[in-house]
Amino acid sequence: MLKLLKYEFYNMYRNKWIIFYLFFFLILTSALFYFAQAPVKVVSTLLQLVILVIPLISLILGTIFLYDSRNFIELLLSQPINRKTIYLSKYLGTSISLSLSFLLGIWLPYIFFLKNIEAPPEYFLYISLSLSGVFLTFIFVAFAFLIATLFEDRVKGFGASILLWLYMTLIYDGIILFIVVYFREYPLEQPVLVLSLLNPVDIARIFVILKLDIAALLGYTGAIFQKFFDTYLGLSISLAVMFLWTVIPLLLGLWKFNRKDF
Repeated sequence: MLKLLKYEFYNMYRNKWIIFYLFFFLILTSALFYFAQAPVKVVSTLLQLVILVIPLISLILGTIFLYDSRNFIELLLSQPINRKTIYLSKYLGTSISLSLSFLLGIWLPYIFFLKNIEAPPEYFLYISLSLSGVFLTFIFVAFAFLIATLFEDRVKGFGASILLWLYMTLIYDGIILFIVVYFREYPLEQPVLVLSLLNPVDIARIFVILKLDIAALLGYTGAIFQKFFDTYLGLSISLAVMFLWTVIPLLLGLWKFNRKDF
């Protein structure tokens, strides 16, 4: 498995899209630090990109890579290699490569501009953003592999990936907003908190927003979120939910891959 993982990792960085992904965050973060000179402003801007770009790129590139490696997978299956090893090595190679590109893209400018930052460096805030981005990468690559395993047709696979991205990033928030407006006369703080935990994108967004000290702008609901996420129990639950969002689609994809007729 380590040999396959090493091959997948090096193979990913021979792909121009991974390099483009790295330079996208590198150039953008450098520009933000050059003009803003404040980590809080940079993180607030990067957060909007993280919750939109990372799920989309992870879904699209994960789906493309698995479809394009179909012939190589069939070659490996003709060898005495376990299917679980093949699937996990490709998943980890893709997820680690994308995560490393994201982390290098946002941390290299941070380290370079650190000496010029007037405000005190917000290490924990930046770590929260990094952790959210890595979790979203692993989650949506797992969904991408699941979709590519379920659908033989590439068009259907890409369509399912785009629909999943739209649902997670846009439609789900619209559903919550409709519930809040329609049932505004009822106490909805706890139900909205539970609904937010059912979407990994919302967890990542809330987790970083509350570290920006702007929870007061969210009103009483923001106070409920801050009270929950700022406790060890709330942090543990949110991380556990993100872990489940990673493991469940990964195991479903692995189960389907083991029973797939190539």
